Amino acid sequence: MDIQKIKSNEFKVFCRSSNKNYFTRVRKMPLHDLLFTMINRKGLTLALELRNYMKIAHPGTSISKPGYLKQRMKLNPDAFLELYKYHNRNFYADSSFLTYKDHLILAADGSALNIPTTAETLELYGSTSRKTTKPQAQIGLGCIYDVMNRMILESDCNRVKFDEMRLAQRQLERIPETIGDIPFIIIMDRGYPSTPAFIHMMDKNIKFIVRLKRNDYKKEQNNMSENDQLVKIKFDMSRIRCHEGTMDGERMKELGEISLRMVKIPLENGNWEVLATNLSQSEFNTEEISELYHMRWEIETAYETLKSRLQIENFTGTKPILLLQDIYSTIYVSNLAEDIILDAERELDQKETNRKHKMMINQTVSIGILKNDLIYILIETDEQKKGILFQQIYEDISKNLVPVRPKRHYKRRKGKFAAKYSNTHKRAY
Repeated sequence: MDIQKIKSNEFKVFCRSSNKNYFTRVRKMPLHDLLFTMINRKGLTLALELRNYMKIAHPGTSISKPGYLKQRMKLNPDAFLELYKYHNRNFYADSSFLTYKDHLILAADGSALNIPTTAETLELYGSTSRKTTKPQAQIGLGCIYDVMNRMILESDCNRVKFDEMRLAQRQLERIPETIGDIPFIIIMDRGYPSTPAFIHMMDKNIKFIVRLKRNDYKKEQNNMSENDQLVKIKFDMSRIRCHEGTMDGERMKELGEISLRMVKIPLENGNWEVLATNLSQSEFNTEEISELYHMRWEIETAYETLKSRLQIENFTGTKPILLLQDIYSTIYVSNLAEDIILDAERELDQKETNRKHKMMINQTVSIGILKNDLIYILIETDEQKKGILFQQIYEDISKNLVPVRPKRHYKRRKGKFAAKYSNTHKRAY
């Protein structure tokens, strides 16, 4: 846990949303308690959440909902961004994280979150509802996710309809702040490809695999003589025209062409999916490129976990600042949970050699244990007792095992991914 960070004076200054005097006076709900209540959320009503927290942390004391929300309005939502990035920097400073051929495998994707519908949220974030139906306000959440270590490295809240590729470019530039100089490969679906994005990533020496739509470089796709080959993309006027007068257009004129490796992967329905990458054949063969792309599906699983198990769409208020606090605090808790589960899995793997049926940690139960017992670690001031409590949580998580999930292979069905299971293990990367 990052409790020392939470209680530091430097972090307290960072948490102030505007007024430099916020969180300077001693109140019923000081800053660290405010943060702990949000980390400890269980999806109950706000009144019950506050009652349960105060009963454990400050017996005999209560705080009203208006008083609590007034304190929340003072809190900078980026406080939780800073917390989970601080946690992630410590995670990747340890050499025990998982890689594929010495590379972190990252996936970029976006998802819409349903938020309370008010005039303010509709104006700020928008809605994808049809004009003839009642509007539902939504936030567009864009993330970069480490699929092997199950850590969310970057997250940004946007209008529900946002440019996913431009956001991913900005996020990729921030990734080294968290992982340092660890090599990585970014995997993106077919909503992301664009010539300026490819040029930008190649200029920055960012390794990528992106699925192409049928109409992306259609001529070059149709003229492929092999299923895995280097293809030259020439920038004629038809390709430059829509970027005319921009820095992207000038860069395309300057280059004249780029070379992309295109890999055709057969699907069970007889069709093909085409992947574009700047990874060389000497680094990764055709089968490995296919396997890496299909690992991208784990970010979909991460969004499902945020929504169903961590209830990210269960908000404590309607004000935008409260919504952002709830979203980023949930992501922080997700990373904490996955860190503990990953440690337990490493220990389990060492004991697996003599087990007939391979087992894995039950994620659902593990998250439930953490959400139920984390509060006791947060409020404990004695370091020795805190260590004992954490060890108990760790042991409880380690005991909850289920048969290992098989590795997923994906086939395209009516424009959606459908999982087909093989006999190989999910984490046999």
